[in-house]
Amino acid sequence: MDNGDQILRSYSILSALKQNIPDKYEVAEDWVREYHLAIDKLERALDIDLGDFKVPQEHLQRSIASSNYRTGAVSYRDGLWCQRTVLMHKLDSALTYFSGLQSGTDKTIGFEPS
Repeated sequence: MDNGDQILRSYSILSALKQNIPDKYEVAEDWVREYHLAIDKLERALDIDLGDFKVPQEHLQRSIASSNYRTGAVSYRDGLWCQRTVLMHKLDSALTYFSGLQSGTDKTIGFEPS
């Protein structure tokens, strides 16, 4: 497959993820893993480092399922979890960057003097 196809596939996966990530406070690590696979595919196709758009490992944590105030007992959900806002921030950033790459034009960011 050529790079153009790989780029389009990555964009399709990122767009689908954005539309389908559960609207909960936390999302399972599987969502982050799928997102990273799309970013990795884009990195290979473009031969550039997109590490800035990846969710840092420290944002994947155990999630409390329940706790008992009286005994102090805490139980956790299986696997690692990420705050949805963290994943969405990275995903939106990647899609914005991708849109800039696709436009092929230089964009001026900021204010211009009158």
